[in-house]
Amino acid sequence: MDTIKDRTHSAKYLILIGSRMARRSLLFNREHRYLSEVIDDQDGLMVDALLRSGNRCVLPGTLRLEGIVPAAQLAGAAVQCFVLGEAPSHPFGLEAASSSAA
Repeated sequence: MDTIKDRTHSAKYLILIGSRMARRSLLFNREHRYLSEVIDDQDGLMVDALLRSGNRCVLPGTLRLEGIVPAAQLAGAAVQCFVLGEAPSHPFGLEAASSSAA
């Protein structure tokens, strides 16, 4: 018997907002619903592991940050999107993400 897995609480997108020193890392599911914020320790290993598990992508049009991130924080901030669970086409670690978002 085939069982369909409920993936409504599985992260599909990692959104990085801001510079490395003041970055927020948000997780969204396949339906572009907000799941949680990644609170990483000082060394950034958790976010780095997530970056290695995905590819950079264009922010999906139906994924909304309003109401999750204050407008003042979004204004002028670098926003990067990564689709998770796909084999990366190239290595993209935390250092590369931070240098492009600085």
